[in-house]
Amino acid sequence: MRKKMTMLALSTALAAGTLAGCSSGGDTKGQPNSPTKTDSKPVKLKVGIGTEGLQYIEGSANINEDKYTKKLREISKTDVTLDLIPHREFDQKLTLLFAGGELPDLLQTHGINKPEVAPAIDTGVLIPLNELIDKYGPNLKKNIPKESWDFASVSKDGKIYGVPTVNATPNGNVMMVRKDWLDKLGLKPPKTVEEYIEMLKAFKEKDPNGNGKQDEIPFSGREKLAFTEAFFGAYDVMPADWKFENGQLIPNLIRPKMKDALAVYRQLYEQKLLDNEVFVQKPKDWDAKIKGQGIVGLWIHGPRLADKWAAEVRTGTPTAQLEIIPAPVGPDGKGGLGISSAVGGSVWVIPKTTKNPENAIKFLDWFYSDEAQKFLTYGIEGDDYTLEGGKIKYKYPEKQEDIYREEMHLTWLRMVGPSHLSDAEFMKNRPSGDLVMKAMDVAAKEGRKNDGLGMPALPTSQARPELGRDGLWLEMAAKIVTGKESPDAFDKFVEDWKKRGGDQIIKEATDWYKSTHK
Repeated sequence: MRKKMTMLALSTALAAGTLAGCSSGGDTKGQPNSPTKTDSKPVKLKVGIGTEGLQYIEGSANINEDKYTKKLREISKTDVTLDLIPHREFDQKLTLLFAGGELPDLLQTHGINKPEVAPAIDTGVLIPLNELIDKYGPNLKKNIPKESWDFASVSKDGKIYGVPTVNATPNGNVMMVRKDWLDKLGLKPPKTVEEYIEMLKAFKEKDPNGNGKQDEIPFSGREKLAFTEAFFGAYDVMPADWKFENGQLIPNLIRPKMKDALAVYRQLYEQKLLDNEVFVQKPKDWDAKIKGQGIVGLWIHGPRLADKWAAEVRTGTPTAQLEIIPAPVGPDGKGGLGISSAVGGSVWVIPKTTKNPENAIKFLDWFYSDEAQKFLTYGIEGDDYTLEGGKIKYKYPEKQEDIYREEMHLTWLRMVGPSHLSDAEFMKNRPSGDLVMKAMDVAAKEGRKNDGLGMPALPTSQARPELGRDGLWLEMAAKIVTGKESPDAFDKFVEDWKKRGGDQIIKEATDWYKSTHK
């Protein structure tokens, strides 16, 4: 099923009119461009978009004067102004915007069911898009699957409020390990939880970076245990996910196997195999340890970014090599991180203050044209590629600054539409492209099912946010993992969670599940 989900996303992308020309020489003629752009005078459109933590974007003095933004205006025939939303403050900034800020014409969100967005639906700040899509979005209707339109992050009560990206990698994270460390220590990639622990012990004790110091951090993650969840996956208790069992939809936060998983994290922390800053560590500090200092052996991130990680790790350690390995399997012989939905990370919404909302839909519809795909994948002729006999000759970036610059057109400006990952020829010729494809393959073969996928925000969960992953559970987990309390504290947490409103949350979740799984 996981393979089918991934291939559906990829085949959908291919059906959307992926460029016929390829990096090593394809014919640049393709399908007709989107017919929705007919006005000779460019329409004005203000777009609110997150920086995604990308260095090229966040380091720009004026993103609206960037050559790629100018090219986007030219070929889309849309006078686009980009309003940047800082990555690390994205949710807070959206909350402020919806509370009374000046809203753009088109706004990026992570879903209409997110706490910072959901109230804007109820108060009418965001408009339904059904009729606009029917009239002005033929490519959107054709290429975005029904399951994406029906998802709770996109629609509510039969009304579409957002235009989603399509997720080519439903299993969004994989295990990344320093292959050069494995090779130096003569280790084979681990499979079970126990084998992973033995590998991490070797990283800690046997000086794989060869500097004569015991400064290696075997396994690292970010604040709130982010990007460390593989051992939760081994016990099928991904903290943000749900399991339907015994007639109820139960959050993994309180399932008995969570206690076993927390005991593993406690062992890792106690033996200094897990970074001791995982509850507070900021992204930039995490990055510095992995890339600049080169002292981390194992981490977790997105499969589509494997080539970027490989290049960035080499900036600090030129001899570093990266490998993608399957996640640890638990007692049931399975493993992997959580499987997400067919909807990607972005859902684009239109505020009621937008004077001509049809222009926003036409703009998004344009991204499925061959013209758009050529620009987004290959960039600007003369700068990023040349034409030789009518064939595209792409200049794959090698220097770090060029890789950062490429992200501007390859991923960031690709607001909707097919991913570059669906272009097999482009990926085959790309440096470390084989690593990306391996990462995608590993991701497609593993992952834990989340029975709560698509569930809207529950009334009691909204009223009692402390009952979510980042509230009482995280507080309890931190105490157990760091040794301040014994694993038995989990039992007291479950009891308190239920008394504070958890039983009602389970009832609401179960009612939703049964109503949608008849």
